[in-house]
Amino acid sequence: MRCGIVVVCVTACAASLVATDGHARLASTPQAPAASQDPPARLILELRVFDGSEEVTTQTRVTVHHAGARDEPLAQATSPDGRVQYQVPSGIYDVQAIHERDGRVVNIRWANRLVVMPYPDEAGRHLEVVNFKPGYGALQIRAKDGGAADASIYVTARREKPAAAAFTSTAYSLFIVPAGTYDLQVRKGAQTSWHARIDVPVDRTRLWIVPDGPE
Repeated sequence: MRCGIVVVCVTACAASLVATDGHARLASTPQAPAASQDPPARLILELRVFDGSEEVTTQTRVTVHHAGARDEPLAQATSPDGRVQYQVPSGIYDVQAIHERDGRVVNIRWANRLVVMPYPDEAGRHLEVVNFKPGYGALQIRAKDGGAADASIYVTARREKPAAAAFTSTAYSLFIVPAGTYDLQVRKGAQTSWHARIDVPVDRTRLWIVPDGPE
């Protein structure tokens, strides 16, 4: 799993890319001609917006910018169910979310330097969650064969009551919770498995693929 399968890599990921590619070369070393490169892969970037545990995507104007180029917004597309989707090349992006209610702006939030890459476990689709309330994170859960998993989430070591209800779709289940560690109960047919101490990072969206057995 990819760094705990965190869907949103942040500035540190970008920095590591620079460090990996930025090897110094001696001035006397002859340089080979630059090889042609294929254009970056295009991905579906899905954005969902929350105010705490309440989804407000349909009340929010969302704009995606290439990181550091906020004067050149990308075009926006909205699906019939209210989710915002863009087709973008792999890269690093800044996202602005403006929450409006009754014709007035009630909140503005920037999510900066979100890394969108063609990870093999995402099948060309990448989810980012923006939350207007600080301290929250998002946990996206998918079955290994794709699609949503039948799961419940509990605060670690407190399994008497679920910590949140799932937002489900055909592609995944999504939990919006305060950042912290959680236990997951996953049901598949008549089988039930527990997965302990799953970390949900603050202000980030983590993708978690259901493993074959308990962790």
